[in-house]
Formats: sequence, C-alpha cells, structure tokens
Amino acid sequence: MADRYKEIKENICHYSEADSAIKAVIAIGSTIRESVKADEYSDLDLIIVTGNPTSWYSGEYPKLLGEISIEFVEPTLGNGKEYRAVYDEDKDVDMIIFTPEQFTEAVKNGTAGWVMNRGYAFLCDKAGFSELVREYVKPSVSSPQISELEYLNLTNDFYFHNIWAAKKLLRGELWSAKMCVDAYLKKYLLKMIELYCYKKDGRDVWHDGRFIDRWADDWILEKLELCFAHYEESDIRNALFNTHDLFRNLATVIAEKNGFEYPLKAETTAKEYIKGNREIENNQLF
Repeated sequence: MADRYKEIKENICHYSEADSAIKAVIAIGSTIRESVKADEYSDLDLIIVTGNPTSWYSGEYPKLLGEISIEFVEPTLGNGKEYRAVYDEDKDVDMIIFTPEQFTEAVKNGTAGWVMNRGYAFLCDKAGFSELVREYVKPSVSSPQISELEYLNLTNDFYFHNIWAAKKLLRGELWSAKMCVDAYLKKYLLKMIELYCYKKDGRDVWHDGRFIDRWADDWILEKLELCFAHYEESDIRNALFNTHDLFRNLATVIAEKNGFEYPLKAETTAKEYIKGNREIENNQLF
C-alpha cells in the first residue's frame, strides 16, 4: 500500500534540518507498528520535540507541510499539547508537541512509553534522544492491573451511578441519563472487560477499547450489543439494565480470581432501585 503521508513526512524532515529549534521528530502509531498495521484509514501520529512550540500550536509551522482543512489543539500526555489537523480531504495528522525538557521528563517517568511502547521511528534526531528512548522505552503490550482498594472504589462508583442514572430517567432528564449510561458507566465497564480478558489468558487488550472486537470474548461482544441506547427513555433503561448485568458478571469473576471482597450490598442496592422504580418494557433481566 502506498504511503499516503510520504509528502508530509518528507516536508517535515526538510524543514527540521533547517530549523535549529526542532530537536526531534518521531513517528509512532499504526504507520510504523508491526502488529495491526496501518490501512487506508490510518492517521499519522508524530511527536515533535522543539524549543519553539508556539509556532506549532498556532498552526504556523504545520501549514508549511501541506494544505490544511481542519485544525485544533488539545491537551495531551506529559503536560504537552497535541496539534491535530486534516490535510487535504482526509489525511489526519496528530502532532504531540513537547519542549526538550517535557519530552525528557515524559520518557523518564514512563508517560511517553504509553504511546511509544508498540513501536516508534525517528524521522529526525538532532539531540541524541534516540539513546534516551532506547534506555527507557521497552516494547510492551497492555497489561491492566487493579488493587483491591481501586477495585472496590470502581465497583461502588459504578453501582452508585446506576442509581444516579435511574433517577435522571425518573425525572425525564434523558440527556443526562444517556450520557451516564453510554459514557460514564461504559468507562468502568471497559475496565472490567480489560481486566477479565487479561486475567483469563494474558490477552493484549490495547487501550480505550481499541480493537475490542478482536480481543474481547464473543459472549461479551454479544452482550455489548444490548448495552447502548437510542435517545429514548425505555431504550436507555434497558441499556442501563444490560450494562449493570454485564458489569456484574465480569466484576464477580475479577473478585474471585484476585481474592477481592465483592461489594454485594452495593450491587443489590443498585439492582433493586433500578428494578423497583420502573417497569422493564422489553425484557426482564433481573
């Protein structure tokens, strides 16, 4: 497959050689990854180490690389910022901008490893950062861990917000209820899915749910189909019930496998509240 980003990378290397402020340019992500390689939908992920980050945040420097259609800046790891842009019609490029000091600290404290441990390639290195990276960044895959205290806090938070979401439904606040069910609760559900699959056989569970359709068990994927709602009261209610049910199944296994105390009272309280305050219209889960 042809490299869609060849011209952009050539341009950034060209300008980097002439600009003393740019200390390193590093490609990360799918374009250099050996596992789950890039396809026609992949973006270009870069780390830019520069003594002049302002010209990148403003878009001044990125505009030298090609025609930009969309651009914005957001916070990113290691107290840096990420400039994100679409070049032409669909070439999305994410640039994590670090000062040399920020990058050094991010490498040493492990923050940079989170985005570099699946592979990286220096397009430019004028400050010897490659040696630093080789020392601190090691190839690795996702290996989620949780302490009993963290587990208990997470499960209680989840069950607490089961009741919170149910109350929003009773009040007719569909937006708040749906955002809780399909966003807030799902981050905790995803954590349980990751822990379950990793604990089961050391599976590489990636992060933020990436490629979940490849690494999660079939029975989990089948249940997930019922865990997301349309913007409609009864559908949100059913999604809440199904999310509770799947989380409970996973959380009990995690507790058993790790020898953790399971918060049965919290689960029962949440279950009884969301069951008792509204009739379930389509299917009875409890």
